[in-house]
Amino acid sequence: MAYRLSFFCRSGEERGDEALDRLLDHLLEGGGGLWGEWLGPFEDWVAAFRLGTGSSDGLGAVADLLTLEVHVGVAEIAERVIDASPDDEWGIWGSDLLATVTLSGDNPDWALVHRIWAAVADLWGAVPWDESSGFEIVL
Repeated sequence: MAYRLSFFCRSGEERGDEALDRLLDHLLEGGGGLWGEWLGPFEDWVAAFRLGTGSSDGLGAVADLLTLEVHVGVAEIAERVIDASPDDEWGIWGSDLLATVTLSGDNPDWALVHRIWAAVADLWGAVPWDESSGFEIVL
């Protein structure tokens, strides 16, 4: 079974691949190597990567890879914004970037999830959400 964590953001990013590149650069600046593979091609407004914390030998990941997706554009993510917060109680209406982390497998890379959470918060003031906790989720 997969677990999905979403982050609603205001970014000003115009293309999914550029937003994902910026996020990956920020993750790499924060320390610790990453191992991953580009997923795609996709539309201009979406980009995705399978990603994990790199092993010390550089030959793979230390845990199961997660999927990191970035969707940009107010119109492209409007339905998800309204579904998550129909009355805009959490102030996410007008979000123009949705970053989603999907974990599956027996050995999730929680350390990388924490790094991604910190990076999207730092870059774009992210508001986290998941299906079980809604906006009450905490790191």
